[in-house]
Amino acid sequence: MNKSDLRRQVAELFIVRASGFNLDSQRLYPNLEESNSNLKRLLEEGVGGVIFLGGTVKELEIRCNVLKKWSGKPLLLCADIEEGVGQRFYGGTKFIPPMGIAQIYKKDHNLAISIAEKIGYFTGKEAKNIGLNWLLAPVCDINNNSNNPVINLRAWGEEPETVKRLTSAFHRGVSRSQMLTCAKHFPGHGNSEVDSHLDLPEIQNDLSKLEQFELIPFKSLINHGVNSVMIGHLLFSKIDPIYPASLSKILVTDLLRIKLKFDGLVVSDALLMNAISNKYSSGKAAVMAFNAGIDLIMMPTDIDEAIDSLTDAFYSEKISLKRLHISRERRKKQLDLINNENDLDKEELKNEDINNKFLLDTYRFSNSIIENSIFVRAEGTIKAEVDDINLIQIDNFDQVSNKFFPALDLPQAVGFKNLIIHPLGISPWQKNHKNFLELGQFGNSKFFVQLFVRGKPFIGVDYYNDHWIDAIKNLEIDERLSGVIIYGCPYLYDKIKKTIHESIPLGYSPSQIEEAQNQILSRILQSKIIQKKIDPKLSKEFTD
Repeated sequence: MNKSDLRRQVAELFIVRASGFNLDSQRLYPNLEESNSNLKRLLEEGVGGVIFLGGTVKELEIRCNVLKKWSGKPLLLCADIEEGVGQRFYGGTKFIPPMGIAQIYKKDHNLAISIAEKIGYFTGKEAKNIGLNWLLAPVCDINNNSNNPVINLRAWGEEPETVKRLTSAFHRGVSRSQMLTCAKHFPGHGNSEVDSHLDLPEIQNDLSKLEQFELIPFKSLINHGVNSVMIGHLLFSKIDPIYPASLSKILVTDLLRIKLKFDGLVVSDALLMNAISNKYSSGKAAVMAFNAGIDLIMMPTDIDEAIDSLTDAFYSEKISLKRLHISRERRKKQLDLINNENDLDKEELKNEDINNKFLLDTYRFSNSIIENSIFVRAEGTIKAEVDDINLIQIDNFDQVSNKFFPALDLPQAVGFKNLIIHPLGISPWQKNHKNFLELGQFGNSKFFVQLFVRGKPFIGVDYYNDHWIDAIKNLEIDERLSGVIIYGCPYLYDKIKKTIHESIPLGYSPSQIEEAQNQILSRILQSKIIQKKIDPKLSKEFTD
């Protein structure tokens, strides 16, 4: 085989990042997402997979078809859809985070398992309708460390049995929709306090501890036929003191392939994450990952360098060509499972009435889960007096980019004045005492506090919000606390619930989306009739 043909075969095992938007100027993260000209070139040169973020569901549907034409062969088209299509693409359905389902599981096992399977089915089918064929889900990590800034609400629980049963149910649902699944982040990212997007986490568990805890959900999904497993960038120094899991033969080949007998696709987490890119070049990381036993290489910083380096490794026989053929065959086998769907199913997806009914059913189901997942103490008791403040913390300005954001608009409609706190804004804390709010400028106003807090990639130290525990308690002592709502983090909610008196109105929602805000605020505010306020100026701009 000449080197050019070999390079095309090697390129098939790489996955690059692209925007779901059609235009280069619309890319949300241009430093991570390939331009259209480069994407077209890479697909024509044989790159075999694309991971998407951003764009509308309709744009993505068109884009997937365009990319298939550029490639001329079957592609793996995927996204990190862990909480519904709307998590990544505008106009799609959003579901509550998996940890919210785990909270339901504590009260009613069967209900939670049923919900998890339906979420898997609805998510898989909606993703398939817009052109994707591979869900990078479920997260099988067990979040047994409340200080974990990156897994957190993405996990299906804090106990092995909970995560095992709920991820298995989710997987059953996705499989019914004829989509490929992915168990991640092997061998377990739940017990870390470092985000691997930012640095390399070191976890002290030995193999015995992994087998008794972290590996339980992975074993279950392997037995249930999960299509792929993603390897995390995690250093288990008691198992392999030199290499992170994604570059470790001990963890990928010896443990996952041989001991756990997994013969599906093994994919690396993104190689451009700091846990890897801080130490290894794109070429070296790609060769090491493949040599460790990985089949598919996700998002190297320099895609051409990575492809060329791996091609050279095969050409020089540093890695045997047999390994290349095995990985390509594994990829083909998984694609064949979903490309051999029957024509009746294709026609059904084209029927607009059927598709619209499906989307309506999905939306209603999402709303019903929210109702089951929220907690409210002292319903309908929060009332605004003159000059009272709706103090709201957000960590993402996209949350308030919509014209109607219930967490701001509904309290304002009943008399509260809005005050937003954001990490990039002016600090509201006293200079000499970080646990006290600077209240001098607010007279005798009372505060209704809403906190949007959740662990997620890249949040880093902004995840840690324990200073709010003292701040809220101090507001209560000063008789200036109207009530509290926590959106997201169950750990901060649990701490605040134990700190403030049971007479103080308190709400919790694992979900942060608009519908969750609407449901919880409609129950906790005294005014039961809350109309969406329309700014006359905005209305005029629209009609003009």
